[in-house]
Amino acid sequence: MYRYLFCFLLVTGLSASAQQKKFTVNGSIPVDSKKYNALLSWNNGNDAEEVKVLNGKFTINGTITKPGIATLLLQEISPKKNKEFNRLEYGQNSIYLFLDTGVIIVSSKSFLWDAEVKGSAVVNEYQNYQQKIKLLLRLESKFGEVYDAYHKTNNTKAAGKVFELYTGMLDLYYDEQLQFVKENPSSPVSLYLTQQAIGAELDAAKAEPMYVLLTPALQNSEEGKQIKEMIEIGKKTMVGKPAIDFSQPDANGNNITLSSFKGKYVLVDFWASWCGPCRVESPNLVNAYQKYKGKNFEIFGVSLDKDKTKWLKAIKDDNYTWPQAGDMKGWENTAALEYGVQGIPFNVLLDPNGVIIARNLRGEALEKKLEEVLR
Repeated sequence: MYRYLFCFLLVTGLSASAQQKKFTVNGSIPVDSKKYNALLSWNNGNDAEEVKVLNGKFTINGTITKPGIATLLLQEISPKKNKEFNRLEYGQNSIYLFLDTGVIIVSSKSFLWDAEVKGSAVVNEYQNYQQKIKLLLRLESKFGEVYDAYHKTNNTKAAGKVFELYTGMLDLYYDEQLQFVKENPSSPVSLYLTQQAIGAELDAAKAEPMYVLLTPALQNSEEGKQIKEMIEIGKKTMVGKPAIDFSQPDANGNNITLSSFKGKYVLVDFWASWCGPCRVESPNLVNAYQKYKGKNFEIFGVSLDKDKTKWLKAIKDDNYTWPQAGDMKGWENTAALEYGVQGIPFNVLLDPNGVIIARNLRGEALEKKLEEVLR
C-alpha cells in the first residue's frame, strides 16, 4: 500500500560496466482458463523480461551485477475491456523475490503470492523472511482495498483514518526487519531491509540500529555508504532538531525564508502538481488551514515542480491560500535536497522556536496533532 501513497525518487543501481552474471527463474503455477504473461522486473525497474505462461510453466532468463530485489507479476492476456484495477487480484498474482546467480524455482499450487521459492542461500534467506511477514502483507493489501474504496467516494477523513491504522502496522514490519538483520548481518538481504527502513522519510531512528549491525563489508559497499549518508541527513530532520533554514522564490520571484515564520507553528509541506497522492491530501491541508490559520499556525508549501504554469494552476485548483514557493528544479529543489526528501508528500511541523515536533502528518494524524498543540 505504501508505494501507492507516495511519489518516489528512484535511485538507479550500479553502472552498466559492472560484471553481468546470469540467472534463470523457472515458474510453475496451476493451469487456468485465463492466459497470462509472467513479467519479472529488477534493478529498480531498469531491467524487465516478459514471457508467456504455457501450460502453467514459464522460464525467464536475465543478468544481474549482484543479488537484489525483484518483482514477479502475472499479467492477464486480453483482459475484459475497461477492467478496473483490482488490488486483491494484483496482490494474489505478484511476489517479491531476491535474484541471485543460478536457477531460482518458483512453484505455487494456488496463487502466485503463495509460491514456494528456492535457489541460492540469499534467495532462500529472503524467502524465509517473506514467510514471516506473509500475514502482514495480506493485511497491507486489505488496508489498500479499504483505502481505495474510501478514496473513490471522496471520503478523505475515512481514508486518513485507514492510513493512520496502516502506519501503525509498519512497526510490526520493522520488528521483523530488525530481527532478520540481527540474525543475518552479512546477508545482502539485510542491506536491502536497511534501505527499506530508511525509506522515503529518511527515518534514521529506525535505520541506524539496523545499519550498525551490518558487517563492515556491507557498510562499506556502495549501497552501505548511501544508507549512511541518508541516515546522517535524516538525523538533521528528526523530531527535536532545529529546522534547517532555507529560502525559496514565490510565484513573483520574491524569496520566502523559513525562519521568517518563527513565532508560529509551521507545517513545511513538500509537494508537486504532478504528484497524485499530494493532490489527494489537498483537502486535508485546506481544512486544517481554514480551521487553524487564526491560531498561530501557518503552512509553507515547497513545490518540486519544474513547470511553473502547472504549479500555479494546481495552487488555484486545490484552493491553496497559504505561502507557496519553489525553484522549479523538480527533485533537485535545493530545500528538498537539504531535507533529504525521497518521496512526496513529505512535511515537517515546527514549533514557534523553529524546532521539528512532528514529521509526515497526514489526514487525521495532522488534525490530531494541530488540535493538541494549538488548543
